Amino acid sequence: MTISSQPYGTLPDEREVRLYTLTNNNGLSAEVTNYGAILVSLSTPDNEGKMDDIVLGKDSLEDYLAGHPYFGSTCGRVAGRIGGARFEIEGKTYQLEPTEGQHGNSLHGGSEGFNSQLWNAEVITEDEVEKLRLRITDPDGHNGYPGTLNCSVTYSMLEDNSLQIEYQATCDQISPFNPTNHSYFNLRANGDILGHSIQIFADSVATVDENSTLIGRRDPVEAKYNDYRKPVCLGDLDKIEVGNGDIHFFLNQGRTALPKTAAIVKEPTTGRVMEVLTTEPGVQFYAGLFLSADGSEIGKAGVQHDTKHAFCLETQDYADSINFPEMGNAIIRPGETYNSTTIFRFSTEPTVT
Repeated sequence: MTISSQPYGTLPDEREVRLYTLTNNNGLSAEVTNYGAILVSLSTPDNEGKMDDIVLGKDSLEDYLAGHPYFGSTCGRVAGRIGGARFEIEGKTYQLEPTEGQHGNSLHGGSEGFNSQLWNAEVITEDEVEKLRLRITDPDGHNGYPGTLNCSVTYSMLEDNSLQIEYQATCDQISPFNPTNHSYFNLRANGDILGHSIQIFADSVATVDENSTLIGRRDPVEAKYNDYRKPVCLGDLDKIEVGNGDIHFFLNQGRTALPKTAAIVKEPTTGRVMEVLTTEPGVQFYAGLFLSADGSEIGKAGVQHDTKHAFCLETQDYADSINFPEMGNAIIRPGETYNSTTIFRFSTEPTVT
Protein backbone atom coordinates (compact mmCIF):
# COMPACT_ATOMS: atom_id res chain seq x y z
CA MET A 1 0.00 0.00 0.00
CA THR A 2 1.19 3.53 -0.79
CA ILE A 3 0.01 6.97 0.29
CA SER A 4 0.62 10.18 -1.65
CA SER A 5 -0.64 13.69 -1.01
CA GLN A 6 -1.29 16.94 -2.82
CA PRO A 7 -2.66 20.39 -2.00
CA TYR A 8 -6.47 20.50 -1.81
CA GLY A 9 -7.10 24.18 -1.18
CA THR A 10 -7.14 26.80 1.53
CA LEU A 11 -9.65 27.54 4.27
CA PRO A 12 -10.98 31.10 4.73
CA ASP A 13 -8.46 31.58 7.58
CA GLU A 14 -5.66 30.63 5.12
CA ARG A 15 -4.88 27.23 6.65
CA GLU A 16 -3.85 24.76 3.98
CA VAL A 17 -5.81 21.56 3.33
CA ARG A 18 -4.39 18.43 1.73
CA LEU A 19 -5.80 15.46 -0.14
CA TYR A 20 -4.27 12.01 0.49
CA THR A 21 -4.52 9.08 -1.90
CA LEU A 22 -4.29 5.56 -0.46
CA THR A 23 -3.70 2.76 -2.98
CA ASN A 24 -3.17 -0.98 -2.61
CA ASN A 25 -1.40 -3.37 -4.98
CA ASN A 26 -4.69 -4.42 -6.56
CA GLY A 27 -5.44 -0.90 -7.75
CA LEU A 28 -8.12 0.00 -5.24
CA SER A 29 -7.77 3.57 -4.05
CA ALA A 30 -9.30 5.98 -1.56
CA GLU A 31 -8.94 9.74 -1.35
CA VAL A 32 -9.15 11.35 2.08
CA THR A 33 -8.84 15.01 3.02
CA ASN A 34 -7.77 16.28 6.42
CA TYR A 35 -10.67 18.75 6.28
CA GLY A 36 -13.40 16.90 8.17
CA ALA A 37 -11.42 13.64 7.88
CA ILE A 38 -13.63 13.14 4.82
CA LEU A 39 -13.51 10.12 2.53
CA VAL A 40 -13.69 11.94 -0.81
CA SER A 41 -13.57 8.98 -3.19
CA LEU A 42 -13.30 5.19 -3.15
CA SER A 43 -12.53 3.34 -6.38
CA THR A 44 -13.22 -0.40 -6.56
CA PRO A 45 -13.56 -2.83 -9.49
CA ASP A 46 -16.71 -4.46 -10.79
CA ASN A 47 -16.65 -8.12 -11.82
CA GLU A 48 -15.14 -7.18 -15.21
CA GLY A 49 -12.35 -5.19 -13.61
CA LYS A 50 -13.81 -1.75 -14.37
CA MET A 51 -12.96 0.76 -11.66
CA ASP A 52 -15.64 3.14 -10.40
CA ASP A 53 -15.85 5.65 -7.59
CA ILE A 54 -18.60 4.24 -5.35
CA VAL A 55 -18.98 7.01 -2.77
CA LEU A 56 -20.75 10.33 -3.14
CA GLY A 57 -18.85 13.55 -2.62
CA LYS A 58 -17.86 16.92 -4.01
CA ASP A 59 -15.38 18.06 -6.65
CA SER A 60 -13.42 20.51 -4.51
CA LEU A 61 -12.78 21.87 -1.05
CA GLU A 62 -14.83 24.94 -1.98
CA ASP A 63 -17.81 22.69 -2.73
CA TYR A 64 -17.49 20.96 0.66
CA LEU A 65 -17.24 24.34 2.40
CA ALA A 66 -20.44 25.46 0.67
CA GLY A 67 -22.33 22.69 2.46
CA HIS A 68 -23.24 19.05 1.95
CA PRO A 69 -25.14 16.23 3.73
CA TYR A 70 -22.05 14.86 5.55
CA PHE A 71 -20.66 13.16 2.42
CA GLY A 72 -17.86 10.85 3.62
CA SER A 73 -17.46 12.84 6.82
CA THR A 74 -16.13 11.79 10.18
CA CYS A 75 -19.01 12.79 12.48
CA GLY A 76 -18.56 13.64 16.16
CA ARG A 77 -18.37 14.13 18.98
CA VAL A 78 -21.69 12.32 18.67
CA ALA A 79 -22.89 10.92 15.36
CA GLY A 80 -26.67 10.67 15.39
CA ARG A 81 -29.18 12.56 17.47
CA ILE A 82 -29.13 13.68 21.08
CA GLY A 83 -32.79 14.31 21.91
CA GLY A 84 -33.68 17.81 23.01
CA ALA A 85 -30.05 18.87 22.46
CA ARG A 86 -29.37 18.47 26.16
CA PHE A 87 -28.15 15.99 28.74
CA GLU A 88 -27.17 15.81 32.40
CA ILE A 89 -23.93 14.55 33.97
CA GLU A 90 -23.51 14.35 37.75
CA GLY A 91 -26.30 16.84 38.33
CA LYS A 92 -25.11 19.40 35.78
CA THR A 93 -27.17 20.09 32.66
CA TYR A 94 -25.41 20.66 29.35
CA GLN A 95 -27.19 22.45 26.52
CA LEU A 96 -26.11 21.71 22.98
CA GLU A 97 -26.86 23.58 19.80
CA PRO A 98 -30.18 22.31 18.38
CA THR A 99 -28.95 21.68 14.84
CA GLU A 100 -32.32 20.20 13.91
CA GLY A 101 -34.15 23.38 14.79
CA GLN A 102 -37.64 22.18 13.98
CA HIS A 103 -37.28 19.18 16.26
CA GLY A 104 -34.89 20.60 18.87
CA ASN A 105 -32.33 17.78 18.58
CA SER A 106 -28.58 17.98 18.19
CA LEU A 107 -27.35 16.06 15.13
CA HIS A 108 -23.82 14.85 14.34
CA GLY A 109 -22.00 16.90 16.96
CA GLY A 110 -23.12 20.43 16.14
CA SER A 111 -22.46 23.02 13.47
CA GLU A 112 -18.71 22.87 14.21
CA GLY A 113 -18.52 19.11 14.51
CA PHE A 114 -15.60 16.92 13.48
CA ASN A 115 -16.82 17.07 9.87
CA SER A 116 -16.00 20.78 9.54
CA GLN A 117 -12.67 20.93 11.37
CA LEU A 118 -9.12 20.70 10.06
CA TRP A 119 -7.29 17.62 11.33
CA ASN A 120 -3.55 17.23 11.72
CA ALA A 121 -2.29 14.56 9.34
CA GLU A 122 0.68 12.23 9.26
CA VAL A 123 1.57 9.07 7.36
CA ILE A 124 2.64 6.30 9.71
CA THR A 125 3.71 2.68 9.29
CA GLU A 126 2.25 -0.08 11.47
CA ASP A 127 2.87 -3.78 10.86
CA GLU A 128 4.48 -2.86 7.53
CA VAL A 129 1.29 -1.07 6.41
CA GLU A 130 1.26 2.63 5.55
CA LYS A 131 -1.65 4.42 7.21
CA LEU A 132 -3.01 7.96 7.25
CA ARG A 133 -3.47 9.14 10.82
CA LEU A 134 -5.59 12.24 11.42
CA ARG A 135 -5.68 13.91 14.85
CA ILE A 136 -7.81 16.58 16.47
CA THR A 137 -8.13 18.18 19.90
CA ASP A 138 -11.69 19.25 20.69
CA PRO A 139 -11.56 21.74 23.57
CA ASP A 140 -13.72 21.74 26.68
CA GLY A 141 -17.06 23.42 25.98
CA HIS A 142 -16.80 23.32 22.19
CA ASN A 143 -20.26 22.73 20.71
CA GLY A 144 -21.45 22.46 24.32
CA TYR A 145 -19.61 19.24 25.17
CA PRO A 146 -17.63 18.89 28.41
CA GLY A 147 -13.95 17.99 28.59
CA THR A 148 -10.95 18.32 26.31
CA LEU A 149 -11.07 15.38 23.93
CA ASN A 150 -8.14 14.08 21.91
CA CYS A 151 -9.19 11.93 18.96
CA SER A 152 -7.46 10.18 16.08
CA VAL A 153 -8.94 8.57 12.97
CA THR A 154 -6.62 6.31 10.99
CA TYR A 155 -7.36 5.22 7.41
CA SER A 156 -5.62 2.33 5.65
CA MET A 157 -6.21 0.55 2.33
CA LEU A 158 -5.35 -3.08 2.97
CA GLU A 159 -4.23 -5.74 0.52
CA ASP A 160 -7.39 -7.81 1.07
CA ASN A 161 -9.27 -4.94 -0.62
CA SER A 162 -10.49 -3.45 2.65
CA LEU A 163 -10.67 0.17 3.68
CA GLN A 164 -10.02 0.15 7.42
CA ILE A 165 -10.90 3.04 9.75
CA GLU A 166 -9.57 3.01 13.32
CA TYR A 167 -10.72 5.43 16.01
CA GLN A 168 -8.95 6.24 19.28
CA ALA A 169 -9.78 8.91 21.85
CA THR A 170 -9.31 10.10 25.43
CA CYS A 171 -11.10 12.82 27.38
CA ASP A 172 -10.44 14.49 30.74
CA GLN A 173 -14.16 14.66 31.65
CA ILE A 174 -17.20 12.44 31.17
CA SER A 175 -18.65 13.25 27.76
CA PRO A 176 -20.97 11.76 25.17
CA PHE A 177 -18.85 10.28 22.39
CA ASN A 178 -19.98 8.34 19.33
CA PRO A 179 -17.92 8.89 16.16
CA THR A 180 -18.67 7.34 12.79
CA ASN A 181 -17.91 7.62 9.11
CA HIS A 182 -20.86 8.96 7.12
CA SER A 183 -20.01 7.77 3.61
CA TYR A 184 -22.79 7.44 1.06
CA PHE A 185 -22.28 4.32 -1.07
CA ASN A 186 -23.66 3.29 -4.44
CA LEU A 187 -22.20 0.03 -5.72
CA ARG A 188 -23.49 0.86 -9.22
CA ALA A 189 -21.60 4.18 -8.94
CA ASN A 190 -24.69 6.10 -10.09
CA GLY A 191 -28.48 5.92 -10.28
CA ASP A 192 -30.81 4.54 -7.66
CA ILE A 193 -29.96 1.81 -5.16
CA LEU A 194 -33.23 -0.13 -5.40
CA GLY A 195 -31.47 -3.13 -6.95
CA HIS A 196 -29.05 -3.42 -4.04
CA SER A 197 -29.42 -6.39 -1.70
CA ILE A 198 -29.03 -5.51 1.99
CA GLN A 199 -28.26 -7.90 4.83
CA ILE A 200 -27.84 -6.62 8.40
CA PHE A 201 -27.08 -9.00 11.24
CA ALA A 202 -29.46 -7.53 13.80
CA ASP A 203 -32.73 -8.70 15.28
CA SER A 204 -33.75 -5.43 16.95
CA VAL A 205 -33.95 -1.71 16.16
CA ALA A 206 -34.09 1.58 18.04
CA THR A 207 -37.61 2.97 17.81
CA VAL A 208 -38.01 6.69 17.09
CA ASP A 209 -40.93 9.13 17.15
CA GLU A 210 -42.38 11.00 14.18
CA ASN A 211 -39.44 13.45 14.30
CA SER A 212 -36.81 10.67 14.19
CA THR A 213 -36.02 11.40 17.84
CA LEU A 214 -34.73 8.42 19.82
CA ILE A 215 -37.15 7.53 22.61
CA GLY A 216 -35.15 4.92 24.54
CA ARG A 217 -36.99 1.89 23.20
CA ARG A 218 -35.71 -1.25 21.53
CA ASP A 219 -38.08 -3.36 19.43
CA PRO A 220 -37.73 -6.55 17.38
CA VAL A 221 -37.33 -6.23 13.63
CA GLU A 222 -40.51 -6.74 11.61
CA ALA A 223 -40.77 -9.31 8.83
CA LYS A 224 -41.07 -7.83 5.32
CA TYR A 225 -40.38 -4.35 6.73
CA ASN A 226 -37.06 -3.85 8.54
CA ASP A 227 -35.90 -7.43 8.97
CA TYR A 228 -32.66 -7.63 6.98
CA ARG A 229 -31.25 -10.71 8.69
CA LYS A 230 -31.58 -12.45 5.33
CA PRO A 231 -30.72 -10.49 2.16
CA VAL A 232 -33.47 -8.11 1.02
CA CYS A 233 -33.60 -6.33 -2.33
CA LEU A 234 -34.59 -2.76 -1.50
CA GLY A 235 -36.83 -2.53 -4.54
CA ASP A 236 -38.91 -5.45 -3.26
CA LEU A 237 -40.04 -3.57 -0.16
CA ASP A 238 -43.57 -2.12 -0.23
CA LYS A 239 -42.18 1.20 0.96
CA ILE A 240 -38.92 2.64 2.22
CA GLU A 241 -39.32 5.15 5.04
CA VAL A 242 -37.76 6.13 8.36
CA GLY A 243 -38.76 2.87 10.04
CA ASN A 244 -36.78 0.72 7.61
CA GLY A 245 -34.61 3.16 5.67
CA ASP A 246 -33.24 5.49 8.36
CA ILE A 247 -32.92 3.47 11.54
CA HIS A 248 -30.43 2.22 14.12
CA PHE A 249 -29.89 -1.55 14.31
CA PHE A 250 -28.55 -3.27 17.43
CA LEU A 251 -26.05 -5.86 16.20
CA ASN A 252 -26.58 -9.33 17.64
CA GLN A 253 -23.05 -9.64 19.04
CA GLY A 254 -22.97 -6.18 20.62
CA ARG A 255 -19.61 -4.47 21.11
CA THR A 256 -16.71 -6.81 20.35
CA ALA A 257 -12.93 -6.74 20.79
CA LEU A 258 -12.39 -7.70 17.14
CA PRO A 259 -14.41 -6.56 14.11
CA LYS A 260 -17.36 -8.83 13.27
CA THR A 261 -19.59 -8.75 10.20
CA ALA A 262 -22.38 -6.21 10.64
CA ALA A 263 -23.77 -6.06 7.10
CA ILE A 264 -23.31 -7.31 3.55
CA VAL A 265 -24.46 -5.36 0.50
CA LYS A 266 -24.55 -6.76 -3.04
CA GLU A 267 -25.27 -5.10 -6.37
CA PRO A 268 -26.20 -7.70 -9.02
CA THR A 269 -25.45 -5.80 -12.25
CA THR A 270 -21.84 -4.96 -11.34
CA GLY A 271 -21.26 -7.94 -9.07
CA ARG A 272 -19.85 -5.67 -6.37
CA VAL A 273 -20.04 -6.93 -2.80
CA MET A 274 -19.36 -4.76 0.25
CA GLU A 275 -18.96 -6.34 3.68
CA VAL A 276 -19.09 -4.06 6.73
CA LEU A 277 -17.22 -5.22 9.82
CA THR A 278 -17.06 -3.33 13.11
CA THR A 279 -16.30 -3.54 16.80
CA GLU A 280 -19.26 -1.22 17.43
CA PRO A 281 -22.55 -2.56 18.89
CA GLY A 282 -24.81 -1.01 16.27
CA VAL A 283 -25.17 0.40 12.79
CA GLN A 284 -27.41 3.13 11.39
CA PHE A 285 -28.79 2.18 7.99
CA TYR A 286 -29.80 5.13 5.84
CA ALA A 287 -31.22 4.68 2.34
CA GLY A 288 -30.74 8.29 1.23
CA LEU A 289 -34.38 9.15 1.91
CA PHE A 290 -33.77 12.89 2.19
CA LEU A 291 -30.74 13.13 -0.03
CA SER A 292 -32.17 15.60 -2.54
CA ALA A 293 -35.90 15.51 -3.08
CA ASP A 294 -35.69 18.63 -5.30
CA GLY A 295 -32.61 17.50 -7.22
CA SER A 296 -30.49 20.35 -5.86
CA GLU A 297 -27.69 18.21 -4.43
CA ILE A 298 -24.90 18.16 -6.99
CA GLY A 299 -21.94 15.84 -6.52
CA LYS A 300 -18.69 15.08 -8.27
CA ALA A 301 -18.58 15.70 -12.04
CA GLY A 302 -21.88 17.59 -11.83
CA VAL A 303 -23.93 14.48 -11.05
CA GLN A 304 -27.35 15.21 -9.57
CA HIS A 305 -28.14 13.11 -6.50
CA ASP A 306 -31.77 12.24 -5.89
CA THR A 307 -33.43 10.39 -3.03
CA LYS A 308 -32.49 6.72 -2.70
CA HIS A 309 -29.41 7.16 -4.88
CA ALA A 310 -27.04 6.06 -2.09
CA PHE A 311 -27.00 4.28 1.24
CA CYS A 312 -25.06 4.68 4.48
CA LEU A 313 -24.06 2.08 7.05
CA GLU A 314 -22.83 4.17 9.98
CA THR A 315 -21.23 1.93 12.59
CA GLN A 316 -21.87 3.34 16.06
CA ASP A 317 -23.40 2.97 19.51
CA TYR A 318 -26.85 4.18 20.55
CA ALA A 319 -26.41 7.93 19.96
CA ASP A 320 -28.56 9.13 22.88
CA SER A 321 -26.98 6.84 25.48
CA ILE A 322 -26.24 9.84 27.67
CA ASN A 323 -30.00 10.23 28.16
CA PHE A 324 -30.86 6.51 27.95
CA PRO A 325 -27.88 4.67 29.52
CA GLU A 326 -29.73 1.35 29.47
CA MET A 327 -29.68 1.48 25.65
CA GLY A 328 -25.94 1.73 25.05
CA ASN A 329 -22.65 3.27 26.08
CA ALA A 330 -21.86 6.17 23.76
CA ILE A 331 -19.89 7.83 26.56
CA ILE A 332 -16.19 8.40 27.23
CA ARG A 333 -14.76 8.76 30.75
CA PRO A 334 -11.47 10.08 32.16
CA GLY A 335 -8.79 7.42 32.31
CA GLU A 336 -10.39 5.39 29.51
CA THR A 337 -9.05 5.03 25.98
CA TYR A 338 -11.75 4.62 23.36
CA ASN A 339 -10.80 2.20 20.58
CA SER A 340 -13.00 1.21 17.65
CA THR A 341 -12.45 -0.29 14.21
CA THR A 342 -14.66 -0.37 11.13
CA ILE A 343 -13.77 -2.15 7.90
CA PHE A 344 -15.37 -1.88 4.45
CA ARG A 345 -14.25 -4.97 2.51
CA PHE A 346 -14.84 -5.33 -1.23
CA SER A 347 -15.13 -8.29 -3.57
CA THR A 348 -17.12 -9.31 -6.65
CA GLU A 349 -19.50 -12.01 -7.78
CA PRO A 350 -20.67 -13.03 -11.27
CA THR A 351 -23.32 -10.77 -12.76
CA VAL A 352 -26.90 -11.87 -12.12
CA THR A 353 -28.97 -11.86 -15.29
